Amino acid sequence: MFDVKIMEVFGECRNCELTVECAVPSESLRCLVPKEGRIIGLGHEKESGKPRISYFALLNQRGVKFILLNTPDHSWATASYISRAQVPAWALSQLDSNEGVSAI
Repeated sequence: MFDVKIMEVFGECRNCELTVECAVPSESLRCLVPKEGRIIGLGHEKESGKPRISYFALLNQRGVKFILLNTPDHSWATASYISRAQVPAWALSQLDSNEGVSAI
C-alpha cells in the first residue's frame, strides 16, 4: 500500500554495503508514500508523559482509511489503521475542511 521514499542520507558511511559491521553507519530520513491516493494530516495531540498521537486520512479511489501514528519520546513510532469511530471529532473536522471533502 506504501512505498518508502528516502528523503535524506546523513552520516559518515553513506555507501557501505556492510552497515551492520560499520563503525559509523549512516542514517536516513524516510517517509511513506502511498502507491495510490494521497494522505492528509488531521492533526495531533500530546499529553505530558504520553506519546504524541497523530491522525491521518488516506484518500484513494476506494474511499478513506484512517491512520493513527503513535510516537513515543524514546522508542520507535508505530502506525496502524483505525476505524472512523476511533478518530476524534476535531480530527474529522480537519478532513471536512481540508480540500472541501465533506462527503467522505
